[in-house]
Amino acid sequence: MILHNLIIIKPCYHLSIFIFSNLERPNIEKSKLLIMKKLSFSLIIGYILIGTLGFSQINQDEKILAGMHSISSHDLNNIVIELASEKYGGRLTGSETYKLAANYLADYLKAHGIMPKGDNNTYFQEFNIPYTEVFEGCSLTLHIPLKKGEIQKHYQYVKEFIPGATSASGEVSGEVVYAGYGITAPELGYDDYKDVDVKGKIILIEREIPMSPRDDQERFIKWAPYSYHQYKLENAVAHGAIGMIYNYGPISNPNNAYAEGFIYSHVGDSVVADIFEGTGYTHAETTKKIAETLKPHSFKTGKTVTIKNITKYHPDGIGSNIIGFIEGNDSSLKDEVIILGAHMDHLGYCYEMMPGANDNASGVAVIMEVARALKEYDIQLKRSILILSFGAEEQGIIGSKAYLENPVVPLNKTVGLINLDGVGVGDKISATAGLNFPELYQPLADANDKYVHRVMRANEFLNISRPRLDAARFMSAGIPIVSFGAYGKGNEGPSVYHQPGDDIDKITPEIMEDLAQIIFVGIIELANK
Repeated sequence: MILHNLIIIKPCYHLSIFIFSNLERPNIEKSKLLIMKKLSFSLIIGYILIGTLGFSQINQDEKILAGMHSISSHDLNNIVIELASEKYGGRLTGSETYKLAANYLADYLKAHGIMPKGDNNTYFQEFNIPYTEVFEGCSLTLHIPLKKGEIQKHYQYVKEFIPGATSASGEVSGEVVYAGYGITAPELGYDDYKDVDVKGKIILIEREIPMSPRDDQERFIKWAPYSYHQYKLENAVAHGAIGMIYNYGPISNPNNAYAEGFIYSHVGDSVVADIFEGTGYTHAETTKKIAETLKPHSFKTGKTVTIKNITKYHPDGIGSNIIGFIEGNDSSLKDEVIILGAHMDHLGYCYEMMPGANDNASGVAVIMEVARALKEYDIQLKRSILILSFGAEEQGIIGSKAYLENPVVPLNKTVGLINLDGVGVGDKISATAGLNFPELYQPLADANDKYVHRVMRANEFLNISRPRLDAARFMSAGIPIVSFGAYGKGNEGPSVYHQPGDDIDKITPEIMEDLAQIIFVGIIELANK
């Protein structure tokens, strides 16, 4: 009787494979696809159960296929919904709500039988991280003088300004001085502060540096240290400025220094245009001239602004990475590890909650579901897999720095890092550094070609500017990387970056499912090569 059932189930299993292979075809209605997919899973489960009654175990290829298709857009989306909810308050590393989110991930790993690999046999690797809370009541005002009195222009939150996420608390008013890129670099013959006095004043400065790595890589490397937000803020304080309007977005960004009494906000084009109005200069012409000559063009604008921010600084914050481990089974290769990583943190409140659904609840959802499927389907792996959810990526890539300084597996035993950052909005896949490390990338590309068929674009990564990805720190440490993202059209248009609109409504669950399935198959190939 059992033999008879096995003979029936075996063809049904192959029917399920046929169903899976047709899930992406556009001429099959979604409702029919769901019914077919549920039926196919039932058939697979039945086949597995028959195997447990005494017949041969299903082989590795069949388990891989079943595990791959167990990863669903529905489950991935539910993880994003959870992490982007009010409960976790935007997941700013160091905060109490970040700790709640870290506990959620640790519980997820534990529930699926994934070993802890953090401090003291826990899932957590702790590190120090100062953080700043930003509260409602922040404002930016331009004062326009009249013969009698003045007109005040109050700028709109998010659309025209966002409070500095590491600003001190208080209110400052003062004349605005345009100070270029805020750089003092005597060895480069450049000083934006040389011919202007900013003591007691508010500066307007640009982000980055006045050149691109595409212009001259050797020269760019010399300038790159001056692109750090922390440097620009500390240099402004050293020159006596009391505040700053930073031409950056406007977006929120907690990757900056904190200086007691120094108040700043991020602004966009409309504020910059108002500051330049009537000065005899245009912003576009000024920045173009600086870039062409690499000479400063700082000046007094004659404008006055007031910046008001309400914040609370926490110098003694504690953050953590969340680390799980799936051990390989080959005596000579299990000491080698492939890291599957994504940062879990986002921006907290500034002053509205920044949900961070795409950035980067989406990446965390993918690594968690890949880990779950590897363990649940008992996939045989020669090398080990480390599941690493970074903290404080948004605060200066600090979590990955902490890991590299205290790796739980020796770096010389680390085969590579597959990183995911912003993978939840779009219809295409990018693979940063895929061309740098083809041995790491190719099994992932092959999985896409065989099973998923998404547009997937690999590029070369120079990694000569300040680190903007956890993967960049690993690459600088000599570890091969591929960092995946998504791009193109999402469910509600393009993605939103570092603003309150990065919410669950923007997420495209299907792109997460496809990428998770690609990584599931590709990482098995990498582990067993």
